Parts: sequence; structure tokens; C-alpha cells
Amino acid sequence: MKTVPTGIKGLDQVLKGGFNHPSTVLVAGTAGAGKTTLAMQSLFNAAREGEVCLFISAISEPVAMMESFVSNYSFFDYSLLEQNKIKLFNIEENLLKEGAPEVIKFIEDKIRMYKPSRIVIDPITVIAESKETEFEQRLFLYELLTRMKSWNLLVLITGEFSMETLKNSPLSYLVDCVLHITETIEGDKSERYLTVIKMRGRSYFSGRHTYKLSDDGISVFPRLLPGIEFKTASTLRASTGVEGLDRMLKGGLLKDDIILFSGSPGTGKTIFGLSFIYEGASKGETGLIISLEEWPEKLKRNARAFGWDFELLEKKGLVKFLYFPPALFHADEHAVLIKDTLKQYNIKRVLFDGIEDLETALPDSIKRRDYVHSLVDYFSSQGITTLLTSEIPELFGTIRLTQETLSGCVDTVVLLRQVEVEGHMIKALSILKSRGSDHDKEIREFEITDKGIEVKVALKGYENVLAGIARKPPVDVFREMFGGKKP
Repeated sequence: MKTVPTGIKGLDQVLKGGFNHPSTVLVAGTAGAGKTTLAMQSLFNAAREGEVCLFISAISEPVAMMESFVSNYSFFDYSLLEQNKIKLFNIEENLLKEGAPEVIKFIEDKIRMYKPSRIVIDPITVIAESKETEFEQRLFLYELLTRMKSWNLLVLITGEFSMETLKNSPLSYLVDCVLHITETIEGDKSERYLTVIKMRGRSYFSGRHTYKLSDDGISVFPRLLPGIEFKTASTLRASTGVEGLDRMLKGGLLKDDIILFSGSPGTGKTIFGLSFIYEGASKGETGLIISLEEWPEKLKRNARAFGWDFELLEKKGLVKFLYFPPALFHADEHAVLIKDTLKQYNIKRVLFDGIEDLETALPDSIKRRDYVHSLVDYFSSQGITTLLTSEIPELFGTIRLTQETLSGCVDTVVLLRQVEVEGHMIKALSILKSRGSDHDKEIREFEITDKGIEVKVALKGYENVLAGIARKPPVDVFREMFGGKKP
């Protein structure tokens, strides 16, 4: 038994190689999920690689109508039909009524005539439903599927099933592989999912994977898993681009670390991130900026205020941008694009700006948590230094880093705050933790200048700074009022 490509982008990865040949594959799903499209796409891409393929429709419709339907996709190539690399047929209704032997004879006549390596029967459920009783339907399917085993071909059959009805169908145990595809509504967005129910004789990538149906046909996006193969943990340091912060971190970040900047609005989170990417790019380390809120041109414009020319760095291939509006965000598709970008451009630094925007893009808190943890774990496994920014909604008062307690999956946490000191607003930062490394424990003032970030002196002599309202201890106030006398 050999493995052959499915012809569907991303599906070979889910199946860990492709379809077994020979084998029978059931593509099951709800109406409109794309079953016929998947089957047709598999045939056309296989024919393009030299295979001879048959498409047999159980719906009595003219071949010209079938051609018209599939011609809307980019994978369609009429020359493959002209060369007899793909042949389209339909089973007439009267033939269906005659029973399994006549249907099998019709299909086997076509197999002997064209000698295909891959065929599609679409949909198998219509053939079965031509029988009056459930017993007759089951017997028909058993005879047909048993005969398919003798064809020594890759046979794709489609059928309309929900996940529940699929479990009770004899097809699910008669075939070698079962793919289930479906479309659901989650919030205001439509999501499509592909699940491998079984794959006889081979392991596969389990779980639900999203897929997209477009003018190019179906593209599957394998779900994101944490990094499995880790590079050796780095002992080298990477500058944050802020000299004072590097000193607080005792030399900068470890090169495969994840750092989280969490702060209230206007504290400079994005500026810290841009400085981090700019510093790396200036030393030849390619950076990736991911944003769900601010589009690339706006980020480039804002960076120019500090003398950072990201337009030039992008032209030199030292900085890449990925922008995903939350309303159009699809987690697995997003993850595949990120991973492809990391590999293609040998990315060394990543800025994920505004990770709290995932609350809108991924309303399900469990999915969101798993996605973020898997993503940052993957970055670290690839030796990439990563900076995340997250907004604290409260300007003053209680500190809550994020709903998903991101601090648990990152190595370093820097808290940024707007602080009222004697009637004036200043900015302050504090390193809450730095895993595996010593760090400055003091709360320090910082300023945003036309050159970037400048870290200043420690805010000594004040308490309650991180709550946003700094005040002197009562004992110091008493001393000032009464000339240094103790209360």
C-alpha cells in the first residue's frame, strides 16, 4: 500500500502524508459544507499530476451542468477533460432502481474502459436511498462497498451526514477513511471544520481543523499544537532596544524568551514593542509584527515619530507585517500563516501587539487560552524572542493582567502604569518576574521622547505606585509637616 497526495492544501499534513492507495474514503458532511468540491479538487489535482480519474454522479444531471459547476474554481482545467484525464458520468435514475448489481456493472464498465487510479462517487447516500427499506439500503451499501475493495483503486465517496447520523451508518465501518466536514455559526462568524474520524492502518492528526472554501477550492488549516521539538535553551541575550530596561533585566532578554508588556492605555506598550523589533532589525535579525487592531501603515507612521524607518526595513526584508482584523480572524488559518512566515523569512523576533484583541476575535475563552499558549510555546520552541503587549482596562486601582492569566506562560512580565504623583501624571514600569534570570526589583519612572523610551530613576519614597496613585507614607508626611519630628 502506498500513500498518494490528497490534492487538498493542508489535508496531507492532517493525514500525515495523504490517502492510502488503494482505499475507500468517505467524505461526509452537512449540506453546503463542500463535499463535492473537495472530491472534484482531489481529482483535478491528481489528473494534473498524470493520474486518470473518474467522477460518477448519482444525481441525474447533464455532464455539461457538472462541468459548469466546477469551472468556477481555479483548479478546473478543461484540457484535462479533453485529454480524457478526467471523465464525468452520471448514473441514470432507472439504473439506480435496478439494484446494486447493475450500478456496480455500470461503474466497472467505466473502470475497464478508462483504467483510472482514482474515482469519485457523489453522493453515495442518494444511491442508497433509491431502496425502499433500511435493510435494503444497508444490503445495497454492503454489496457496493465490498465490491469496491476489489477495484484496487482510491475511491472517494461523498454523503450527507451529521456527526450523529454518521456514527449509526454502516458506511462508517465499511470504508477505510472517514472525513467529516461541516459549517457552524460562532458568534457573528461562520466557521468550517474538518475532522478525521478514522484512518485505517495509519496515524493522523486528530481533533477539529478549520478549512476555508474559496475560489481556489478547499484549504485546510491544521490546528495549532505547542512546539514538540525544542531547540537548546539559549543563554545569549537580546536587547529590548531600551537601554535602561536592558540594565533592569541584567543584560536584556534571553533569546528564546517570551516577554509580556501589560499596561493601561497610553503607557507606551506598542512603542516598547516597535523599539524591540527595530533593535533586532538594525542588527540583522528579521522581525515579524502581528496586529489585530492597528494596520501596518499606521504602525509605520507612528514609528517615524521616533526616527524608526520601518518602510525601509520592510523593503530590505528585515521586517514583516501580518494584520488580521478581529471580524475576519480564524485561529487555525492565522496560525498556519504565521508559521509559514516564520519559516520563509527566518524570523528571529516577534511582536504580537494587542493580544487582548483576541477576546473579540476568539470569544470562546478556552479556545483563546489554548491558542495563545500553543502559539507562544511554538515561538519559544523555534528559538524566537517574542514580545506580547496586553492592555489593562483600569487606569487606576486593582491590577488584572489578562483574563487568561498570560503571566503563567511567559518568561518575563513588565507592568506599565500611569501614576499620579503630587498632582502630575508620570509613567512607571516594574518587572514583576523574569524567569531564570535576576532583575531590578524597583519601580522606575520612564519617559517617551522623540528618540524612544528613556528609563529614569526609581520612584523611592512613595507607596501605592502600581495602583496608579503614588503617595508618601504617612510617617513621611508627618515629618514634613512637623519638621522631622516623629509622631
